[in-house]
Amino acid sequence: MKNCSTDIHQERYVLHQSKKKDQLAFSKGTPEYHAFKKADFDAFKKLVLERRTQRIYNRTEIDPKSLNYLLELATEVPNSCNRQSIYAKIIDSRDDKDLLSGLLVGGTGWCHRANKILLIFASPESYKAGDEINFMPYLDAGVVVNQLYLTATALNIGCAYINPNIREKNKHFFKNRFGEDLFCGAIALGHYDTKVEYTPKKGRITDK
Repeated sequence: MKNCSTDIHQERYVLHQSKKKDQLAFSKGTPEYHAFKKADFDAFKKLVLERRTQRIYNRTEIDPKSLNYLLELATEVPNSCNRQSIYAKIIDSRDDKDLLSGLLVGGTGWCHRANKILLIFASPESYKAGDEINFMPYLDAGVVVNQLYLTATALNIGCAYINPNIREKNKHFFKNRFGEDLFCGAIALGHYDTKVEYTPKKGRITDK
């Protein structure tokens, strides 16, 4: 992704704008190819309600096939103008996980026990319009994080988001070790023996 002679993110942006213009002007699209049944919705609702933020893990390794599923489906999420600027670095060495447990404020004391940690980055060169770099990368990353949560739930893998807060004095350590791009948070992943209890929510997003 680095040192490219062309700006792939801008190319995707231009192509997206062209497709959107055609779609709006000519109602372009494809015929409906799958009619979802109630059973599909029931399964999806069950998946959503089974999602938890899991911070306690056992020592079982996440198999490569499951990890590939997580990363593959995370690429299918909506993102701003299809620029696809969000990417992840897989952290699984003990030393790096211990280091992150000290650097990431939200992961202190527990994230080193995860089997894998995905560091979520945004390529800053993707965001060129106005001040969008101050908010759009985090919106794009948030959609990716939600997809990772649901996919991990479907695979019976524990998952927890770690916010990108790093103390100012530690930021240069993080950048030197893990990368200079815009850090948008991390996902801790691991198998577990006891699932976190369900916390009831408000029921509808329109509720006060």
